Amino acid sequence: MDSTGIISADRGNKHKRELAEKSYSSKISGGMKEAFQNADAVIGLSTGGLFNKELINSMAEKPIVFALANPEPEILPKEAKEAGAFITATGRSDFKNQVNNSLAFPGIFRGAIDAGAKEINESMKQAASEAIANFIEPEKEQIVPETLDKKLAMKIAEKVEEEANRSAETR
Repeated sequence: MDSTGIISADRGNKHKRELAEKSYSSKISGGMKEAFQNADAVIGLSTGGLFNKELINSMAEKPIVFALANPEPEILPKEAKEAGAFITATGRSDFKNQVNNSLAFPGIFRGAIDAGAKEINESMKQAASEAIANFIEPEKEQIVPETLDKKLAMKIAEKVEEEANRSAETR
């Protein structure tokens, strides 16, 4: 969906139409109310204040709400939890579960520099993603590591450097 509702093959730009043709949205239509109805998860990447408690409350049991608009998320974590969200995340550093590129980039850059890499390729990004995923044991209140954890940056750097070196050897 976009900020006005469920995308479809006959609405929106070329990219939205292509996405709709390849996704479940090709089988449903409507606005945000219909999109949220019984949904297990929502990932917001749009604009602050777009979601409300009524929408979150209409989702399936124990919904996951990633309200990642920054600086103002689509809904604040407290409000989402009050409406029934089981797990929440935002793009902001003043809330738990900050999902933001700042999780990865310090470590990716350090690893690439340490390896003397001339590019950051997909396998290096995958190595960084795996390092983040394996850094902590996810819990309801903390599904991703703290962004400013120096140990995280160094673990990512280590894995990215290893992958960069491995990629260089295979060329």
